[in-house]
Amino acid sequence: MKKDFVHERRNKLLDFINTQSRADVAELAELAQVTEATIRRDLILLEEQNLILRTHGGALKRDEPSIWQSTTLQERMALQVEEKDRIGAYVSLHLVKDGDSIMMDGGSTTLAVARQLTVRKNLLVVTNTSTIGELLVSNKNNRVIITGGELTEGTNTMVGPSTEHAIEQYRTDKAIVGVSGLLLEEGCFSAVPLEAEVKRLMILHSRETIIVADSTKIGTRAFCFVCGFQSARTLVTDRNISKTARDSLERTGIEVIIV
Repeated sequence: MKKDFVHERRNKLLDFINTQSRADVAELAELAQVTEATIRRDLILLEEQNLILRTHGGALKRDEPSIWQSTTLQERMALQVEEKDRIGAYVSLHLVKDGDSIMMDGGSTTLAVARQLTVRKNLLVVTNTSTIGELLVSNKNNRVIITGGELTEGTNTMVGPSTEHAIEQYRTDKAIVGVSGLLLEEGCFSAVPLEAEVKRLMILHSRETIIVADSTKIGTRAFCFVCGFQSARTLVTDRNISKTARDSLERTGIEVIIV
């Protein structure tokens, strides 16, 4: 209960800062009915998650990057950490079984899935990131194929013609794919065209696709279209998804799993 209260308080602070564009510690303390010392700790955490900019005595709204710009893997790993861990645990326990063959693209949420896949054995994994490959290769007789290609600074993913050619050679049971944005009437999006093509090919060459995305991605625009909802069987997201968004997604035929 205490954790839920803290989470709710920080969301309230974030909403206020985003609405007003700026706020000082005193008014935030009055808003949340806590001490200024507590507010300062909250602001430190919110800044570490790249959600605000702290100033002397307060905070500023952090402007969102343009839809064609991507953030680094390290930046994304600091956001929605608990939500991504729950997504990873659910996928590993309920949607993947021993002996599965899987394609996984690079990203903070797919990395959270990979960390939880230690409960599985005898997996065959095709991935375009060595980070995921190194996690899985030493565990319980797993086999890992890393695609090769041009290594992208900041995201640690491999992209380009060599990557795409490698993916085209394989057929797997499942694709586990992360996205930068998910629009209810359109489908899934990526900020980077070359990464979008990798995701498309993984989806195309797998029998079943599992989209993993925390709820902040729902309704978020990104530059490059990846796939419509008819190409994905399942979306695993967190409990902050709105009922309206869930209902809209389920009308497309995709199964929405909330964790």
